[in-house]
Amino acid sequence: MPSRSTFVTHTINGGWATDFNPLLTAAPDEAGYVSIPYLADAGNIEYLLAGGVRKIGGTTRVNAADISSSTTTITGLYDYWRQGTAGTPTRRRVCHAGTQIYADTDDTVFNSIATGLESAAIPQYSQFDDFLIIGSSATADVPRSWDQTTFQNLAGSPPNFSFSVPHKNKQWAAGVAAAPSTLYFSVTLDPEDWTGVGSGSISIDPNDGDSIVGIMSFRNELIVWKGPYKGSIHRITGSSSSDFARTTYIRGLGGVWQNSMVPYGSDVAWIAPTGTIHSLAATDQFGDYNQAYLSQPIDSWIRDNINKPRLKFAWGVNDTLNGRLLFGLSRTAVQSNDFMLVYDYRFQPGRWAYYNAYPSASLGYFVDGGGQHRRAYVGGTNGRIRRINMPMRSIDGSTAYTARVTTPYLNYGSSVRVKTIGAVGIGFTPTGDYNTTVGFSRDGKAQQTATVSMIGGDVLATAPAGATDFTLDSSVLGGALQVSRYTRVETGGEFRAIQYQITQGGADQEMEVYDFTAHINAEGMALEALN
Repeated sequence: MPSRSTFVTHTINGGWATDFNPLLTAAPDEAGYVSIPYLADAGNIEYLLAGGVRKIGGTTRVNAADISSSTTTITGLYDYWRQGTAGTPTRRRVCHAGTQIYADTDDTVFNSIATGLESAAIPQYSQFDDFLIIGSSATADVPRSWDQTTFQNLAGSPPNFSFSVPHKNKQWAAGVAAAPSTLYFSVTLDPEDWTGVGSGSISIDPNDGDSIVGIMSFRNELIVWKGPYKGSIHRITGSSSSDFARTTYIRGLGGVWQNSMVPYGSDVAWIAPTGTIHSLAATDQFGDYNQAYLSQPIDSWIRDNINKPRLKFAWGVNDTLNGRLLFGLSRTAVQSNDFMLVYDYRFQPGRWAYYNAYPSASLGYFVDGGGQHRRAYVGGTNGRIRRINMPMRSIDGSTAYTARVTTPYLNYGSSVRVKTIGAVGIGFTPTGDYNTTVGFSRDGKAQQTATVSMIGGDVLATAPAGATDFTLDSSVLGGALQVSRYTRVETGGEFRAIQYQITQGGADQEMEVYDFTAHINAEGMALEALN
């Protein structure tokens, strides 16, 4: 250490990583800084490009009244824009709930457009030739179409597919129970003709024990996933029925279902049957190895905490505006998607976090405000559709949730040397008369906590601990863009390694932390006075 008694400032420079060493051996540099390259916990937070973390935004309701009932699960979401020929596009927000499909006209009032579906099925949406084409994992639900006026069984004689996508001016489909390894394609520019000239099918390793579980048009090819047992990935090349060809991309690695395959940038992420999350680019470089796993830093958490039999029900979206992939999953023994894994790909390597402030039974990415806003939506288990990461910090305007960041244990370069802690503080952006809790656990003992005020300047009323009463002619009511505030820890005690946790759980209360500081005394030397 630069001295035996010093302020140590910690900067957060990595994401959630449960598979890394729980003890970080890192001595402060000459300026008294320690860089923390990974976190033991990161819940309901987002990472700041300049360093530090922020409490995620809250939610606002989309639908004015609960869809069907307050106990209904929203199993699918889609943002359906129809260009038409009049020069003015029209929009319908579509969702599956129970045995029905609902839509609104951008007015928050959702009306039923279809009934009689299987309630436990997984819907899938695609759009081609201005039709919304709806598939289903239920064999009793045939493919449907909607043009914002007429809802019907998809015309022509399509296979009874579970999912479909457009590619090369054709609609491609798979997930047919009677032909699980067959990939179908329609006539060019006609998703309602699956038998005419130019239509056809391709068999992908039939009777290999797997079925086709996902397809995606990507970089001028169609990517095909099989699973969930042995697993394989294939590429369909060519431009027409006369030259379509299949090549195998990799064996031993497959997918779980269509809705958890997400394109981002020049890559695609997907969930494998083990719950691990992969990318095509990394798989192409490393194959079926640990380096190919986007989720490698949190694989042990996935292995121990995810409900594997429900992976087929997972949803994923690319929150392009914020540079994050969102995956709604079910935790162990939970029968709905109650947890969201979040991958921030703005960083290299990407950083993981999670959201557990609200359920994510289904996910969708929507264009709001006439094209001005891109927002992720979640379908809940209470008949509600929500916009997420909104400016307020509450669920639907009232319910609080907690942002949490936990570091690995830090020994400041040596687990032999005994240290004591005398004060803690945070560097933050003032956002209101809020408090943040800094907890610390010494050598695995019960956590101790200290409260740090996040007020930016002096206050007119009696100031909380760490802040200053307003003084005429000298005080300011506003704070700087970034300030630091400390509080003494009277019962800090000795430690060899210490773990810190920062939490903020107030309703409509912000938290934006750039770093945190601890006053550390090595081997019992007297503490310096706080400035």
